[in-house]
Amino acid sequence: MYKALLIFFCASIVACSSKPIPFTDYIVTNLLRDNLMSLAEPAIFSIEEIIIIESEHSDNSGRATVDVRLKFPEDFDTVTSLHKLEPFNMAYKQYQSSFGKFAAGEQQVHHAEYQFQRRDGKWFIVGSKALSPPDIIAVTAQTPVN
Repeated sequence: MYKALLIFFCASIVACSSKPIPFTDYIVTNLLRDNLMSLAEPAIFSIEEIIIIESEHSDNSGRATVDVRLKFPEDFDTVTSLHKLEPFNMAYKQYQSSFGKFAAGEQQVHHAEYQFQRRDGKWFIVGSKALSPPDIIAVTAQTPVN
């Protein structure tokens, strides 16, 4: 009896652990957050908000239309200097083409569609495309009130 119960328990654990992960807004948000935060160390921006406009999926593929609001604590020149990037450097060119010459405190809202694929029960980002240029929310100078 004990042996049969142990076999049943082990089979239940194996069945639960091999169950595919469903495609949800939570999965999309966390995959995007992890992907964006891995772009640079230390991070060149903070992720202020991820808004999923639309998502759909089939068995092993999915897509999501997303707005991502980023905030840059430092300006472009400071970031490239801290990361020791020169204008001919590939990372420099990637930052410039993706984010432009941002100012310290600037926020950008990027509009993109991401493609996802499920492999071995887990979801991965396999592609993306910008849907329009990002909205730039410039920093405004605050005048002290006396």
